[in-house]
Amino acid sequence: MCSLGISHLAFADNVLLVSRGDRSSVHVLLQQLQIFRQTSGLSVNVGKGSIYFGGVRENLKQVILQDTGFKQGSFPFRYLGVPFSPHRLLASQFAPLFHKLEGVIQGWMGKHLTNADRLELIQSVLYGMVQFWLSIFPMSRAVLQQITSLCRNFLWTGDILRSKSTLVAWKFICLPKKEGGLGLPDLKACNSSFIAKQLWSIHLQTDSIWIWWIHHFYLQTHTIWDVPTKKTSPPLWKAIINLKNQLLGDYGGHLAVIDLM
Repeated sequence: MCSLGISHLAFADNVLLVSRGDRSSVHVLLQQLQIFRQTSGLSVNVGKGSIYFGGVRENLKQVILQDTGFKQGSFPFRYLGVPFSPHRLLASQFAPLFHKLEGVIQGWMGKHLTNADRLELIQSVLYGMVQFWLSIFPMSRAVLQQITSLCRNFLWTGDILRSKSTLVAWKFICLPKKEGGLGLPDLKACNSSFIAKQLWSIHLQTDSIWIWWIHHFYLQTHTIWDVPTKKTSPPLWKAIINLKNQLLGDYGGHLAVIDLM
């Protein structure tokens, strides 16, 4: 990110400071924090901050930690309410989302609501909470099944801990009403649509930091339509490339895909 001229990301009181993984770059960062303290009168709370390393030798890590006084953090960590990691998240690492959904459902008097009431709450509240995560991460089948299980139990019993046999499979519940379903979105399709949106933004070279990053580090002299993926690529990039390859195979070329999108 430094080669793109990006030194920090900030949202409200959540701040990420970015530097190269060498001692001189970290010292420059510390100098800027000192200038910030002298200018604003605010000091960085070392006890609340952490350093996250990527591709840095162990001996250099220890030197940087001693120089800064910060503790070493581990992935994933939470930023803006979601887990942040360079690796594919395990299903267990989506626990914050599961707990949030469970807490909201348990706050409702589910057994006193009609099925129509529960359906409306699932569509307007629960799916709204899930949508934010769907737009960020390629979700595994296990994660989507866990979310579906919570919603299904709530719809039919009003209780996430109690399940019962249903007369209608969930895939039919997710069909449009004109096709006999209840109109709930299919989570897997939603996840794929958000990945397709990222693919389209990369093609259009949308003006955003993330798109700059993709073009600078992954595309370089390629376009999104001919760039290969690597085993070491992060999960989201792999998901975008896999979807692109699927679309190219289904529609016979990138021009047909562009017309479709």
